[in-house]
Amino acid sequence: MKNILLDTNIYGLIVVDYDRNEVRNSIENKKEVIIYGLSLIRKELRDTPKNIRLVGSSLRNSLLSIYDEITKDHILKLTIDIEELADSYFNVYKEIGGYASKDDIIKDLIIIACASLNSLDIVVSNDNKTMLSEKAIKSYKIVNELKKIRIPRFLDYEEFKKEIR
Repeated sequence: MKNILLDTNIYGLIVVDYDRNEVRNSIENKKEVIIYGLSLIRKELRDTPKNIRLVGSSLRNSLLSIYDEITKDHILKLTIDIEELADSYFNVYKEIGGYASKDDIIKDLIIIACASLNSLDIVVSNDNKTMLSEKAIKSYKIVNELKKIRIPRFLDYEEFKKEIR
């Protein structure tokens, strides 16, 4: 069983992907793959302006629709433990020279903390500037090792598509 959390940017990539139906079918037909949702991610998708159109329909509606369709009843809850772990990531990130402000990176850290504390196998993201930066990944590894928490594997969108086929 592969338990996977998709970063917000991945939903946008799915919606504009020429192979989006194949991706959606692969997710639905693979019984050993579960895609989890998180209220923070859904909120970010919901913040997409209503007036942006994609092939005649609202981009916002398309994003929310694909999110709801592939996460179904697998929604993770934000907890104090997740917020505390994300803060620990941030503190280490700053100590090792990370440059992003807390406002710029905290949502990414919460997503990784959530995946870590829920023992998810994979986080899919194309966010190489913050979430998957060298210093951010180093901070996850340091903190998770100290707390004896398994760190998820990171894939980009193209690797994810190969993984679910």
